[in-house]
Order: sequence, then structure tokens, then C-alpha cells
Amino acid sequence: MPHPDIKRCPDCIIDSAGCCFVAGAIGASAYHFPKGLYNSPNGQRLAAGARAVRINAPRVGGSLAAFGVCLEAFRCAMLSARKTDDFWSYVLPWFAAGICVPVPLGRGPRAVAISALTSLSFSVLAYGLRFCIGRVDVASLFPPPSVDSGPSGSSRED
Repeated sequence: MPHPDIKRCPDCIIDSAGCCFVAGAIGASAYHFPKGLYNSPNGQRLAAGARAVRINAPRVGGSLAAFGVCLEAFRCAMLSARKTDDFWSYVLPWFAAGICVPVPLGRGPRAVAISALTSLSFSVLAYGLRFCIGRVDVASLFPPPSVDSGPSGSSRED
């Protein structure tokens, strides 16, 4: 029986591209706007900050969208091939996407290795965090209120 996520793979790749682009654009805006403010003359700070965002946010968002598309494509391929969702189906697509993203840019084998190892370490960290959060028992953190019984040990309703 195929994994339930395999049926929605084309949709999840497109969703991932959009979500990653928006996240990259927001993160780039938060980073490049203050940088543009700081690196401009006094009378043109706001315009320089907006210009820095307009130039850099689509570039960073596009790079992150490319990473997200590669990640989801490899994840769907892993789910389709292995028919199981475990640690390797979570970690290896990150590693493969980390290899594929810098290759078309022609940055060399050192950049590819750094990107692959960085994405692999982030995936292990994210999987570990997901695993730890999944193991937290919410019921033990918030126990239900106890019913106060009388001194004899039996509860009495009036």
C-alpha cells in the first residue's frame, strides 16, 4: 500500500515552492532593510532600505524556493521508492537538495560539500526536535483537576 503522502506529491512540491519563496522574501527583507538603512547617507536612509529589499528579497526568496522544490521532489521520490516514512526519508532529501542547489551556479565542489553538510546537519537537528516534541506527553504537563473528597474519603453531593 503506498504511503498517503505520495498521492499529494505534485501539490506539495508547488506548495513548498510558494511557502519557501515567501519565507525567503520575508527573511531577506528583515535582513536587508536594516542593512540598507545603515549603509546609506542620512537623507536617503528609508529609500536605500527599500531599494535593498527590492533588489535582494526576490533573489533570496528564489534561492530558497529552489531548495524547497528540490527538497520536496527528493522527499516524494524517497517515499515512492521506500514506501515508508522514517528517519532516512526525512534526512536524505535534505542532503540531496543541499547537493543540487549550488551545482547550477558553478560554485565548485567545496561549495557543494559545505551546502550538503549544512543541510544535512539542519535536517538532523529538525528531525531531533520533531522527535522530541512528539514524545512530550501533554496530558502529564496539564493534569486534570482532582475531585476533592471529604474527610471520610467519599465524595458527597448535596
